[in-house]
Amino acid sequence: MHRLPLLLLCLCGLFAPLASAEPPSRSLGVTAFPVGAFALKDSDGRREVGYSAGLGWSYRREQSFLEVGGHVASNRRLTEATPMSLRVTLPEAHRVRPYLGLGVSLLVSHGREGEEAPRVLQLGPELCGGMDVELGGRLFLSAQARYQNFSATGSPFSGRRQALSTAFLGVGMHL
Repeated sequence: MHRLPLLLLCLCGLFAPLASAEPPSRSLGVTAFPVGAFALKDSDGRREVGYSAGLGWSYRREQSFLEVGGHVASNRRLTEATPMSLRVTLPEAHRVRPYLGLGVSLLVSHGREGEEAPRVLQLGPELCGGMDVELGGRLFLSAQARYQNFSATGSPFSGRRQALSTAFLGVGMHL
């Protein structure tokens, strides 16, 4: 229930008259994603869903159609991180800026209740897509969805795979 007031505050920011300032030609954005959800499908076909939270970053230059980003997210079942992904976006400055990206993710499982967590760092590809909406000044609202596919055994080339789908909503700031 504590997330609802934060979400409402973020949505109110869309309608608040914020001072408009031109974003810098280079921009490092940091985003807090307090509202997130995950769906994990393991190699045996079992599904698990729940809430998640994360922290993301992105770096872009004006007039460039590429940006670099990454994130770390955690929930009661696992922690996953993408240190760097390459994203394609609109080169011009727009209030709404969609992007699509590819990266390599790392996954550490916390284990299910009553079972010991595997001590394996898993590696897998990530496909992400999202949209940033400039609120004015240096603030922006961000929505992001990710699909990641990890090995269930620890070997990145194993045929036993597990899929992780996540969606996040957050607020960010250009530094």
